[in-house]
Amino acid sequence: MSEITSYVRFFHAASDTEALQVSVNNTSFVPELSYRAVSNYGPVTGGFATITLAGTRTRRIYLQKTLPFFLPIKYTVAVIQTDNGLDLRQMPDYVCPVLSGNSGCLRAANFAYGSGPLDFFLYGNKLLFADVSFKEVTPFKPIHYGEYGFFLTPSQDEFNPLLSVLVNVEAGQMSTMCVLNGSWQPEALDVVVLDYDDSLPIIEPR
Repeated sequence: MSEITSYVRFFHAASDTEALQVSVNNTSFVPELSYRAVSNYGPVTGGFATITLAGTRTRRIYLQKTLPFFLPIKYTVAVIQTDNGLDLRQMPDYVCPVLSGNSGCLRAANFAYGSGPLDFFLYGNKLLFADVSFKEVTPFKPIHYGEYGFFLTPSQDEFNPLLSVLVNVEAGQMSTMCVLNGSWQPEALDVVVLDYDDSLPIIEPR
C-alpha cells in the first residue's frame, strides 16, 4: 500500500470555527485554512493517514481522525460541524466518465449542520439533485457548459426556497456545489463551488 500515492486537499466548511492548521501524520500539511477556503492538492502516501486539526490562534486540538487513502486518485476532505464538534467528510475527486467537449460535470454536497435534506432546482423548476442529506455527496451529473441558476429548498417543499445561487459550468471541468452554514446568522445557508479540472499529473503507483 505504501507504493500508492494519493493527492488530497482540505476544505474548511465549519462556519463557527477559527482558521485551522491541518497536519497529516504529524507533518504540517496546510499552515492556515480559513472558513470557506480550500487548499491546494498535496501528496499522501497510500494507506491510513491521521489528520489533525488545530486552531491557528488558540492552538486547540479540535480533531484527530484516521482516514483511508487506498487509491491513486485525488480527494477533497471537508472539515464540517456536527453535534460532537468537528468531523471530516472525505470525497473522491474522480473523473466524470461522460465529459465531452461541450459539457462539464456537477455534483452537490450538503455540509450545512442542522439544515435537513435539501433539493436543488434549476431555474424553471427542474429538479437536479433531490433529498441531499447532511454529509451526503451526490454522484457527478453531466451538464452542458454555461451559467445556471439554482434555488435550494427543504426536501419536497419546492415553494419555500432557502437560497439561490449562480453556477458557471465549464466544458471539461468538474464542480461541486457545497452547501454550508452561513456565518452571519445561525439558520442561514451559503454555497461554495469547488472546481476540479484534473490538471494535476496523472498519479501512477510507484
